[in-house]
Amino acid sequence: MTEFVELLHSEWTKLRTVRSTYWSTLVAIVLGVGLSAAISAANASSFHTFDASERVQFDPTALSTSGLFFAQLALGVIAVLSITAEFSTGMIRTTLCAVPQRNRVIAAKGVVVAAVTWVVGVATAFAAFFCGQAIFARKNLQVTLGDPGVARAVIGAALYLVVLVLFAVGLGAIIRHTAGAITALVGLVFVLPAVSNAFPDRWQHDFARYLPANSGGALTTTYHNYTSLSPWIGFAVFCIWAAAALAVGGYLLRRRDV
Repeated sequence: MTEFVELLHSEWTKLRTVRSTYWSTLVAIVLGVGLSAAISAANASSFHTFDASERVQFDPTALSTSGLFFAQLALGVIAVLSITAEFSTGMIRTTLCAVPQRNRVIAAKGVVVAAVTWVVGVATAFAAFFCGQAIFARKNLQVTLGDPGVARAVIGAALYLVVLVLFAVGLGAIIRHTAGAITALVGLVFVLPAVSNAFPDRWQHDFARYLPANSGGALTTTYHNYTSLSPWIGFAVFCIWAAAALAVGGYLLRRRDV
């Protein structure tokens, strides 16, 4: 246990002494709050033009934290770099010499990145939520944390980011190349869900809702239709994606020469 705590301290030192960590974190906060405010303002100003179906689906909670969907890329980059940077510089050899138990290495990286993301994610999610609701309040469209599903959705936005970075760490361990891992992350989290929106509803029900971003995103909204999973089931599916990526990454880290 003491050895693992020391390993956590080592990984934390690596993470906080890299300049890109601070820049990526700042970008995530700015995107998370700034874009959420912009999207909230745009929807509040055009609400009077919505038809009946659009008003039924109107979700002030999800809209006020929607900027975190873009912030996840910045945090995902931090997670990918936490492991691929060591492969690119050869530092991974030193790390594995100091800690021969390779599963502990990937576990420590995941814990540290997830802890940092949790702190940043909670702060950003609540800041974005309150900012968005202040905008919606001008049109009497606001909700409060006491309304059904709202607190769960806001905290769920932070939980989504935590699982996302664990998924990214797993991809980094599998691919071992920064550009390749980030491309895979963007493809799975941004591109594939966007492409799936063009599928018929039946396909979305049978396939698209199980994609990483779609399944995890179910926890961040208060409105759900039949093509999406329920909040906690969706989050569980997303956790399975992350666990699978980490498991494969850990296996390959044990089997491959570095």
